[in-house]
Amino acid sequence: MRRAKQKAVSLALAGVLALAAAAGCSEKTGPSSASPVPSAPAPSTAPADPQPQALTGEITIYTSEPQDLITDLLEGFVAQNPGVSYQLFRSGSGAVISKIDAELETGSTEADVIWFADIGYMSQLDEKGLIRHYTPKRAGDIDPRFNYNDGMAWEVRQIFNIIAVNSLKCDTEVKDWQDLCKPELSGRFAMANPNYSGGSFTTLVGLVGTDGLGWELYEAMKANDMKFEQSNGNLQTKVASGEYAAVSVVDFMARNAAAEGSPVESVWPESGAVMVPTPVAILSTVKEENRAACEALLDYMLSPEAQALFVAQGYLPVDPAAGAPEGAPAVADIKTVALDIQDFTKNSGAIRDRFTQIFGE
Repeated sequence: MRRAKQKAVSLALAGVLALAAAAGCSEKTGPSSASPVPSAPAPSTAPADPQPQALTGEITIYTSEPQDLITDLLEGFVAQNPGVSYQLFRSGSGAVISKIDAELETGSTEADVIWFADIGYMSQLDEKGLIRHYTPKRAGDIDPRFNYNDGMAWEVRQIFNIIAVNSLKCDTEVKDWQDLCKPELSGRFAMANPNYSGGSFTTLVGLVGTDGLGWELYEAMKANDMKFEQSNGNLQTKVASGEYAAVSVVDFMARNAAAEGSPVESVWPESGAVMVPTPVAILSTVKEENRAACEALLDYMLSPEAQALFVAQGYLPVDPAAGAPEGAPAVADIKTVALDIQDFTKNSGAIRDRFTQIFGE
């Protein structure tokens, strides 16, 4: 409007009068308002930087992790991503696998993320194209050995199967797996049932494949009236109470029992503990609208916040910068039995059959 008005004035007047009239009609905008008002710049055609969209989606997780510990982790993730919700199915590894298999028989599993102790089963899913390979953002900060099959699954913290003894009830020296066959521990030693517990099945695979142990160890433990519990949680409770003098259990549970004041001592077997793979994987069947949330969850599990939470929960982290829980040995000092993942995958069925032959259903 102003430029049109200036043009009209300049046609009515001449030379300097036209400039004077234009200056006189300018709006005052500050000390320099006596100067001619510049024409407005043309609108920019460059697109504005897009604002990051809030993460949304719903994640369904199937896991064998302790309910309270995984809930703490998931709540921390949701606190950072309030647009994401989750559904959780938690049971022993055997029950989780049975649920997945039953769902796959009818079409597709409802699980988006799986996290349990059976790397062999995950490898079988991967061979069927049911795993979505993914590399988390902080993968470069952890040891490559925690990356299974080029992004198929990732270890996010470490657990080991060891021996725990009740110092008030165990009246014999226990240094290694064979000591569990001593007559003094007859009927007073227990482990989780390998048909239910993935960690116990992994321990079975590791020990029967170790020279000097083998199936002879399990046959000797049966002869010594070894007991079975359904889960590691039961073992932690019953060795703490003194119902068992000794148990085979995952290391963080033994440490946590001691930290709570129970007379529980950790024994790292001289022939080797069993490092139990418990990786996290994303299924390829995840819905497109939930995929980014699933990937962000795996990213979060390797974040400094989550790694620190694992330490607080009693786990050894996969990121050394997070430290270690009180009472845990240095990872470099931990001796483990060899565990061949390919052999695990190939021979797990035959191992289960042999176990059933010895111990029954």
